[in-house]
Amino acid sequence: MSSAKCTSRMFLLAFAVASLSSRANVTAEVKRMVLTPVNRYILDFSHSEGGGLPGGNFDNIAFNLDLHESKRSISLRRGERSKDIIASYDFADCTKGQESLLQKPLDQLAPGQAAWVDYIDIEMIPFRQEGVKWAGGVCFGYRNAGGSWHWHLATTPLTLDAATDRVRARIWVKEGNIDALKLVFDQSVPSQPIRLVTVATRPGELGQRK
Repeated sequence: MSSAKCTSRMFLLAFAVASLSSRANVTAEVKRMVLTPVNRYILDFSHSEGGGLPGGNFDNIAFNLDLHESKRSISLRRGERSKDIIASYDFADCTKGQESLLQKPLDQLAPGQAAWVDYIDIEMIPFRQEGVKWAGGVCFGYRNAGGSWHWHLATTPLTLDAATDRVRARIWVKEGNIDALKLVFDQSVPSQPIRLVTVATRPGELGQRK
């Protein structure tokens, strides 16, 4: 065998070994890319008067995150405030330019536990009145651990889940360093009881992202 052919075969063999090694490293990296599971923090308002806190037609709610317990059962009335939850009638909805009205009642909301928030699920008891049809959605604001409020006023539609007879929405947040949230409803949404709010968070260093 000539020297040139021998060198060529050795080069091809070395290339093949390097390729296999590279693929093995990529496979190992892919196997290590496992998504962190979400933790669900549930606010249960079903024991409140009317089966939930009112939401819609200027009725909005704000709450801090207390992730020490996965579920909190809370009974409040319209307009009632605590250090952890504020149900307010704001004369404001998801219309740009009304942020100061939305933020006005929130000075007394206590600090919460900062976390990365993936999404928020809302479950409401449907409003029923013969001959009345409505459409609308919900938007949100969040407070970072430094105390600043930020508003996302694009609405997520509220839809009726006929199988369970509940009005639902999933709001994608995808933000970190959040210690409190406010849910804001379109004025066109008639006031109806908010039964459950579920906040999906991810643990670890994502909670500290700014």
